[in-house]
Amino acid sequence: MNVYAVLLDVVSIQKYIFGSKKLKGNLGASYLIEEIYLSHLQQAIKKILSYDKMNFVSWKGKPDECLIKDTKVSFEIGYIGGGNALLLFSEIDKAKDFIREWTKILMVEAPGVITAVACNKFDLNNFKKSVKELFGKLWENKYQHVPQTIIPRHGITAECPYTGYSMEIWHDKKKEYMSSVANASINVSESATNNLERDFEEELKKGEFSFTENLDSLGQSKGENNYIAIVHIDGNEIGKMFRESDSLPKIRNLAIDVDTAIIKSFKHLLNNITNKDKYVKIMKFLGHDTPEKQRKLIEANGKKKPILIRPIILGGDDITFVCDGRLGIWFAKIFIEAFEKQEIKNGQPLTACAGIAITKTKYPFYRGYVLAEELCKNAKEVRREKNNSGSWLDFHISSGGFSGTLKDIRDSNYKHIQGELFFRPYKIGTDREKGVDILLNKIEEIRNNLPNTKIQKLRKVLTMGKEATETFINELKARNKELPSYSRYKYHIALFEDEKTPYYDMIELMDFYPDFELKEKVQS
Repeated sequence: MNVYAVLLDVVSIQKYIFGSKKLKGNLGASYLIEEIYLSHLQQAIKKILSYDKMNFVSWKGKPDECLIKDTKVSFEIGYIGGGNALLLFSEIDKAKDFIREWTKILMVEAPGVITAVACNKFDLNNFKKSVKELFGKLWENKYQHVPQTIIPRHGITAECPYTGYSMEIWHDKKKEYMSSVANASINVSESATNNLERDFEEELKKGEFSFTENLDSLGQSKGENNYIAIVHIDGNEIGKMFRESDSLPKIRNLAIDVDTAIIKSFKHLLNNITNKDKYVKIMKFLGHDTPEKQRKLIEANGKKKPILIRPIILGGDDITFVCDGRLGIWFAKIFIEAFEKQEIKNGQPLTACAGIAITKTKYPFYRGYVLAEELCKNAKEVRREKNNSGSWLDFHISSGGFSGTLKDIRDSNYKHIQGELFFRPYKIGTDREKGVDILLNKIEEIRNNLPNTKIQKLRKVLTMGKEATETFINELKARNKELPSYSRYKYHIALFEDEKTPYYDMIELMDFYPDFELKEKVQS
């Protein structure tokens, strides 16, 4: 049976969300992206079809039913998920009217958002072929035309301090001019937080904890420990699963299952944070180990306990959150381990890759996010080289600024006489060669076997030549000490093998992974 399908996509979501220089703007922009496939889509449908009442989530309740096969049904949601929305119309004119109305609404309600749309005849009896053709047309349309969705900058207009676009709107609460993009995102930032706290009310212990809108309120200590971690996690090959689905029920169930897996995994992470005993340990690790310090932290967070994490993107097949720099790798690991345990109806395992950029709190947030995204891509590339198996994570810790690509950064700072100082990325689990659990166990072994002075000397020796390495190893032997071995390799004898070493990663992570977790791992 033929109907007319409209496939919706938002181009450069991350660039739009992180275009603001303030967290509040990022949060509002993320909320606006969610509304694109919710209230704005509903608004457009109701107008062109003159529907007063319509259940826009019925497809989730009965994914196996296809209502548009009934000649009296003129519209049905195929699915919403994986960053896309598939809509089915009985008439081509109504499909085109929807596209015009929807994009017009976005110009007003979410200025700056760039969308891509594909519209095509769709054979429900040959679903897989129709989906493939529709996605092909969407990709073709993406590269043919980029619509202008904001007022262009001119030499006579001032620059918005939040987005860099032209100032054209007066914001009553802020008492200043700003761009329409900043105005829209700031206006909904409070709603974004309220909705988030409503959705995770149980995990926040019904108001005991709260999410912050301030980057400085994630539990950081002042001074040298004032770091944040920007964590970007992306599901592996989920887009491919959508494109290869061969029926409407299957693609709907996939959308429902992936969305549920993301939410359940994040709830698991929140429950780990708010666990009474665990929260006490986290506070102590972060340096908030006295009642007075904790009181100040709570007062700064609006008289509620800070949850120590703030999700920015939580939907589709990816997630981005920010937290204290010393918790980022641990939080990413908890989330991915929970995500891998989720089940989907097509029977395929769920895996994900993560990029964790750890930067000073005051460092430009967007640059940190770009690096986190690049780290995630690098983890995916290594995963492909390793037979597309499992989940991987990559990280970078910056005590100052950085510029250039990830490759530029590592070529400039992590390559020395004997080879590369970075052994990352790592696979989630106990993989013999690249398992992150093995790495974490070795960190505590180094701590237990070597005094801090020797650890700092090791860090320096790794950047020097073979003579310095031999001298250092001999010094350890003379004191009946040795470095932990790593799998079948002889790093503990020569520090480097095949111009690589895992020890620099171990030393870097000593201050950026909870010590109580490392001790528990060694004991287990």
